[in-house]
Amino acid sequence: MGPFSILSRDRMRRKAGDLLIQTGVNIPSLHDPLLNLSGGQRQMVAIARAVGWGSKLIIMDEPTAALGVKETGHVEEIIRNLKKRGMAALIVSHNLRQVFDLCDSIWVMRRGRIAAHRQTRETSPDEIVRKITGADTIGAI
Repeated sequence: MGPFSILSRDRMRRKAGDLLIQTGVNIPSLHDPLLNLSGGQRQMVAIARAVGWGSKLIIMDEPTAALGVKETGHVEEIIRNLKKRGMAALIVSHNLRQVFDLCDSIWVMRRGRIAAHRQTRETSPDEIVRKITGADTIGAI
């Protein structure tokens, strides 16, 4: 029937289960509504869903902002696993510990412009904070 084919819930559950295994996401049951999952589990399902679309790049805006310590750890581990598999992730975050743990390069935006681009291994949190706040440009006018 072309684009009007009938949905196969069994096939969708199998594919969802495969994606969750592939990304390392652990949820209680594929039968549970997303509404019943925790914030961290929802975030992990969203990442697995993006992988399922065949994405080469995943953009995450504050991926762990509303999560507890344990859930944050799970999401960070999934991001590390995706990175090991060669998937690119663009992470927008104010959490410098997380940025330095997960990212290879850092782009700092200030007042709508690029204020800095650094390789993570070649910079420090102090330098990045100076770029974010503009402290390194005070008196440079």
